Amino acid sequence: MAEEQEMAVEEPQPTAEAIKQRRKREKAAAKDAALGVEKFTVEVAGVFKPDLKKVMQEHGFNNQQEIHQNLIRNLIGADFETQAWMLRSVTTPYEPSEKVLRQLRDAGLLYLAKHPGENEDEIHLP
Repeated sequence: MAEEQEMAVEEPQPTAEAIKQRRKREKAAAKDAALGVEKFTVEVAGVFKPDLKKVMQEHGFNNQQEIHQNLIRNLIGADFETQAWMLRSVTTPYEPSEKVLRQLRDAGLLYLAKHPGENEDEIHLP
């Protein structure tokens, strides 16, 4: 009996709008494939966003994809020494928020509670 009920239940048919959107996505995917376009996700710390927006505005970039593509093209087109210079690690000043500082302090105190260390160790609390 349960099998008869499962057979009787039909899956809902997609709406005209859903079909239209699916065709649009398929068309865009086919175009991207023909052009060799692939998704390449880049995750960066949010602390860089204001500086990146400033650089983009100063140099006339409208979106992050454009700036990332330019950086990648420049990197690939450079000679080995220039690539090494471009890929060097540059220290960016970072000022942690009060919330982050409190979390670090609390985590450190929790660690010290579990691992007290040596008797002569000193802990100075602000």
